[in-house]
Amino acid sequence: MFYIFIIILVGIFFYVVIVKNGNLSFWKKAAKKPDFVYEYLLKDDAWVIDDGILKVDKSKFDGPFFLYVPSIGKTIKLYGEVGKYEDSQKRIEKLL
Repeated sequence: MFYIFIIILVGIFFYVVIVKNGNLSFWKKAAKKPDFVYEYLLKDDAWVIDDGILKVDKSKFDGPFFLYVPSIGKTIKLYGEVGKYEDSQKRIEKLL
């Protein structure tokens, strides 16, 4: 019984940390050049930036992801369209 509990906890951890938080290495790099990444995200239709009014169909998007952007003085909340944002992250990473 104890082993089943441990397996379930590991599964939940994997889902929350890896799947729901996206590519952690990408977000660490993005945090080093947030203004550049923000400008790129604005132009890329793989991302939706939540302005507080947005209602997102969570079956089509992963997130929310958070990024502090110094040029606008706040943390943005964004969602990535499943199947598109992963490639976008790879393109951005190459530019960083």
